[in-house]
Amino acid sequence: MNKLLLIIMLQLGVTSLNAQNFKFGKVSVEELQEQFNPLDSTANATILYRKENIKYDFSPERGFVQMREIQERIKIYNKEGFDWATRRVELYAGAGLSKEELIDLKGYTYTLVNSKVEKEKLKKSGVFEEEINRYWKKKIFTMPNVNEGCVLEYKYIIRSTFLSIKDVNLQFSIPVKKLDFAVAIPEYFKFTKYLNPKAEYYPKLQERNRARVEKTTNANRSDDRAVQTTFSTSELNFNEVITEANLDNIPALKTEKFVRNLGLYRAKLQWEYVMFKSPNGLTKDYGTNWDRVTKNIYDNPDFGGEMKRTSFYSNDVKELLTGVSDPMEKAALIFGFVKSKVKWNGFVGYTPNNGLKKAYKNGEGNSGDINLLLVSMLKYAGINANPVLLSTKSHGVPLFATTKGFNYVVCGLELNDEVKFLDATRSYTTLDIIPEEALNWQGRIIRENGSSTWVNLFPKRNSLSTTMISVKLDDEFNLTGKLRSRETGYLAYNYRENFSGVVSEDLAKEFSKNYDEIEIENLIIGNNDDLSKPIMKTYDFNYENGVEEIGSEIYISPLLFLSKKENVFSQKERSYPIDFIYPRTSKIIINLTVPDGYAIKSVPKSMRVEMNEKYGGYSFLIKNNGNVVQITQELKINVPIIPVSHYLDLKGVYNKMTLKNAEKIVLEKI
Repeated sequence: MNKLLLIIMLQLGVTSLNAQNFKFGKVSVEELQEQFNPLDSTANATILYRKENIKYDFSPERGFVQMREIQERIKIYNKEGFDWATRRVELYAGAGLSKEELIDLKGYTYTLVNSKVEKEKLKKSGVFEEEINRYWKKKIFTMPNVNEGCVLEYKYIIRSTFLSIKDVNLQFSIPVKKLDFAVAIPEYFKFTKYLNPKAEYYPKLQERNRARVEKTTNANRSDDRAVQTTFSTSELNFNEVITEANLDNIPALKTEKFVRNLGLYRAKLQWEYVMFKSPNGLTKDYGTNWDRVTKNIYDNPDFGGEMKRTSFYSNDVKELLTGVSDPMEKAALIFGFVKSKVKWNGFVGYTPNNGLKKAYKNGEGNSGDINLLLVSMLKYAGINANPVLLSTKSHGVPLFATTKGFNYVVCGLELNDEVKFLDATRSYTTLDIIPEEALNWQGRIIRENGSSTWVNLFPKRNSLSTTMISVKLDDEFNLTGKLRSRETGYLAYNYRENFSGVVSEDLAKEFSKNYDEIEIENLIIGNNDDLSKPIMKTYDFNYENGVEEIGSEIYISPLLFLSKKENVFSQKERSYPIDFIYPRTSKIIINLTVPDGYAIKSVPKSMRVEMNEKYGGYSFLIKNNGNVVQITQELKINVPIIPVSHYLDLKGVYNKMTLKNAEKIVLEKI
């Protein structure tokens, strides 16, 4: 009976899906009445239907032009799904004929009023553009009258003069009930396609050929004295290679802690343009490799050419380095000078936005302006510096060699067979401390002589946090003491990024939020502006309710208010690697003074556990000397990314730490 019922339910589901009308504008009452996704009740919104068709229109005047048609229908279940009411589309906005345009935009918001479907049109006031840099812009539109239960529907076309094809996304952060896509490529353009190997969802694709005929116009010139031009038409016959899929019930991308870019694991189709074959049989190879890509970038006047321009800053650099001979001291002076001279405008890119000279004069630029200026100045000073191209975490990791694989640049100092990184876009970066968004696997250092090589971007040293606490129990069983901490590397960088300029009173309130019933006084922050030194924090604290009294015994958590009460890795299985961003070590040392009239009855046992392949480990050591109990806890994560295959090891380490933190030091009255 159960099996029969399941078959009937599945058949009903298929019938309902097939009966649904996905024609633009045909939103149904049933879609508006739906209160949750039956296959994923946790979803805040669902893509009811998405259609994406990519084709190459032909005209005798312009030749082939890429047309990317997108239609999307989205159900909003609750307020958390309102973000899906705003759509952002990146478009190339370069000079001349090379550009992309968003055209034929139409959109409606559908609501159910008194059992009738009402719609509100997307108006011009809901559509605007945002400049990214001189090459790229965003077209942004926000749907009107968004509310819980509504359905959004829009369609548009991206018209592009480029033959290359952007990614076709097949999975999103919300589920998709139905997705149709087709990519039709004339036989003259040869592409290699890649399905993202990191994705868990792996759709089945179909491929077929289709004959196509286009009319062309030919100009004919006569040979008599009165030259005349006549026009005739002919037919262009060719095949198209069509890749398509009709997909149902695509699961949402899973969200997991310690995943910095969920898009890395999205099911998507990427296209590499490798060859052109003309109607007369001649071919041109566009297949490339990373050496060619990086050389072409360096040879671009807007990249390598910009770094050769030195006259506008030469006098300033000479004055800055007067009397300085040590290369690292020169590098430090130039690094600090660039950071103070040109401020980051928030835009990313590996090429300058308006040119180094203009950025230098105006005191503002994008990441390409600032970091190429830094490379140029260092080279001018005789230091072996070169640009390092990379892809930020949000941009992803390219599957094949392409200039679009990069979107950022930092400076690489080549010293003693090592590459040290500098990034002058942020105030608190230092040597080998670049923005976290840039710590994405590897970058490619490129030199003026045309050579290039991959370099590991991950930090080579653990960032350290050391906390020392001296604490005692007063007559009212309150724990009072002093905390001193020291933070280096990325921990210091993040503190400065988040809290520099915040007054001590507000900082004390902020720190108190992280702990239960702790009062902070006399907070002092050291070395906030001296980037060569660690961040130092000291404060006095009063910890009420940190002691549990049962009869003549007192129970105290060994890590006090720093105890880890829950294991952040609680799920049974893991789908994606664990991204800690940078390796780190956290060490806590607590000296607890036992009050007069009490003796130590019992303490937790010491322990040590390590993960396989030296990914990290945990240790808990406890000893008592007279009336003082010393607790030392250390957690090490020695790599920035831990693979899924070692998730259970990591989970086990955190579980043992949580359990150990839950144990008690027991004092008894004497």
